[in-house]
Amino acid sequence: MDPEKFVDSVAAAEFLSLKPRRVLDMARAGLLPGHHPEGTGARRTWRFRLTELEACLLNGVANSTAPTERRTYRIRQSQQAENGQ
Repeated sequence: MDPEKFVDSVAAAEFLSLKPRRVLDMARAGLLPGHHPEGTGARRTWRFRLTELEACLLNGVANSTAPTERRTYRIRQSQQAENGQ
């Protein structure tokens, strides 16, 4: 059996019926399982496995974008910006 290949955010977004930017934001927030190779510098390229994304959908994780989670993510982003991170 061949190991499953990784897909980029565009393919993951198409699979989830989301925009690529939303997939990346959700991966950064820990709402979607994503992988980024080490040593790629400041600009990290996220990769996804469709079976992991499918498992999230089946478990309801990817659909858990409640306003409180979005607000928490935005607060974290603004705090990091204020701290210069």
